[in-house]
Amino acid sequence: MLLDNENQNLKVHEWIANYTEEGNLNIVTGYFTVGALAYLSRTVNEKIKHYRFVLGDIVNVDAVKDRTLDLINENITVEAALKLDKLAQEAVAFLKQDNVNAKTLEPNFCHAKAYLFKPVANDDRNNYFISGSSNLTEAGIGLKETSNIELNIAETGNNNQYKELADWFEGLWTSRQAHKNKTLIDENGKKYAKPFKEYLIEEIEKIFIKYSPKELYYKVLLELFGSQIDSTQDNPDFNRQIGRLENTVVYNALYDFQQKGVLSLIKMLQKYDGAILADAVGLGKTWSALAVMKFFQLQGREIILTCPKKLQNNWHRYLRHQNSKFEKDQFDYFIRFHTDMQMERMEKYTDRADKLFTDDKPKLIVIDESHNLRNDKSQRYKFFVGEILKRNEDIKVLMLSATPINNSLNDIRNQFKLMVQGNVDGFNESLGIRNIDYTFRTAQKTFNEWREERNPKIVDFIKKLPANFFTLTDSLTVARTRKMIEVYS
Repeated sequence: MLLDNENQNLKVHEWIANYTEEGNLNIVTGYFTVGALAYLSRTVNEKIKHYRFVLGDIVNVDAVKDRTLDLINENITVEAALKLDKLAQEAVAFLKQDNVNAKTLEPNFCHAKAYLFKPVANDDRNNYFISGSSNLTEAGIGLKETSNIELNIAETGNNNQYKELADWFEGLWTSRQAHKNKTLIDENGKKYAKPFKEYLIEEIEKIFIKYSPKELYYKVLLELFGSQIDSTQDNPDFNRQIGRLENTVVYNALYDFQQKGVLSLIKMLQKYDGAILADAVGLGKTWSALAVMKFFQLQGREIILTCPKKLQNNWHRYLRHQNSKFEKDQFDYFIRFHTDMQMERMEKYTDRADKLFTDDKPKLIVIDESHNLRNDKSQRYKFFVGEILKRNEDIKVLMLSATPINNSLNDIRNQFKLMVQGNVDGFNESLGIRNIDYTFRTAQKTFNEWREERNPKIVDFIKKLPANFFTLTDSLTVARTRKMIEVYS
């Protein structure tokens, strides 16, 4: 039987509810939502003796904080997020059961989706499988409407297809790719392992333990950036310039959505001298940034990469002579740390005579985890602006951050200001924004008032935002979630 999640056919969640008896359930899915886990708990939990989940690497090994909402719940709206606590608690209670086991396929992304049930009773007629496109999300299993086109095959009985799928799952479950532990990185940059199930529980618990109105900022902004999934346009001159990049190893290693994002970022940098890549965790910001860096390296620009010290190895391994998978591209850039933004530390480097990068050579500065430079009152921020950015006539700034907003809209305002050397009127000529501080004061006031409404709806918030706010975000930011990639790919 075909399950396409349309009204004329059974939806995946209806099949599970109708055909599940007492037995064991195995599920392979790229990612999931707490709502779908809560649904399993309510619908079939009393019947299932043993669950086994195989999940793709939901996030990469980078140490990232304050992104719980987008890690687990990219398929929900902001309105639904405000009522998320109960679902999160149900999902945690479900995962804490002794009969629930979970493994991850890190560092591989799991594209497979399969649901296999085997009854306890010795009656093969009650076996079933579902295999196709549906992830274990509310949209995937048909609990809510979606623009996605889902297609699955479902059958009961012990036919050859069921047997082959069951053997496939057992092989995957016992393979070297399926890990009981999740690889993480501590604050000192050292890798360590944590039981994957424990990791999932802790991440979901953050939703109702640490969840606060401030964490809605990023979700709100990503709702605003939805139109950017394919912002590239045909341009003969641009296409000619991009030709050399298309021959590089790194560019050809990217997925289609990443290539589109790279082209958008290059256009932003060429036109406005600045851009922010704010893709959700796990969507490959590092490789996308490398492709952008390679484009401007080919243009003759000097590349300076600044990052937290804990991420040094993450970038050093792609430099030339490191025998990386991109060795043929001969990446050449200088690495500095955020904590180096003071004269004494910069002067200690011996890899370059001009310690502050103030010669006449055109430059691209890449700031990884740029949210660490969100405080324009800090000495680090002032040094970066005054001693490096303002002392270069031809400089472009690319920022990378999965969480460009941590506390208030001023966080991203200050990152935008890095593109114009801290000048409040720096976007007046290029974007017609006379005062960026005024634009963000207005947006912040709008957000505060919206958040206090009894039933806040994101459509109402968006209608009240100043037009200049959209001008900035649309012109200077590329931000995609997994949900957006799923819908538009």
